Amino acid sequence: MKKFSIISLLIFMAVFALITVSYSKSWSHINQLIEYSDGSSEWEPYVNWYPLKAVDSLHGRGSVKYTNFEKEYPNLFVELKKFIPLCNASLAFAILAWVGSLAMIVLSIADIIEIKLPPIGKFLGWIVFLFSLLSFLIYLGTPAAKKKDCENKFINCDELSIYQNKFFGKFTDPDGNEFKYGPSAGWNCIVIACAVSLVGSVYNLFFFNHQNV
Repeated sequence: MKKFSIISLLIFMAVFALITVSYSKSWSHINQLIEYSDGSSEWEPYVNWYPLKAVDSLHGRGSVKYTNFEKEYPNLFVELKKFIPLCNASLAFAILAWVGSLAMIVLSIADIIEIKLPPIGKFLGWIVFLFSLLSFLIYLGTPAAKKKDCENKFINCDELSIYQNKFFGKFTDPDGNEFKYGPSAGWNCIVIACAVSLVGSVYNLFFFNHQNV
């Protein structure tokens, strides 16, 4: 049994689990500051952005697929011609990284039980790293794409909270409502998976298919 590849197995099992979790979580969010009659206030979820849909938690609109965005609420939502391709590309690279991490798990198990393998296991982790890196970097462009989609329909996009060109930060609309923008668990999982796959890739360069001392 090649014990060095046990570490590789654990690393890419973690990557696989993180990417799997990211599919069921929102990737970014907008929270609104709600003030209560007793003078207290707290940030409440306003919109959660998933790879294929948005969920409006505050107003009870529920889940809206991006392909139906304008049809559901034509007075507020727009056709997301630039936003959807970025979301699809980001999700596609996450899926490719997920498949790559699964392949690394299989290769690590095979190496542990000393099945003779080509040297692909030393380098496949770098592909997982690259795909996960592209996934979260592409998603950073979604606020700007959403803003451009808005500008194709409305002239007051600078006043609309859901179309602000912000991945991080705060915004106050003309009515004095405060909003806060940031990444959510799904995107964070991809970032962590990317970092973990980088560690695994460096490790495998030296220790994959390495004989026990």
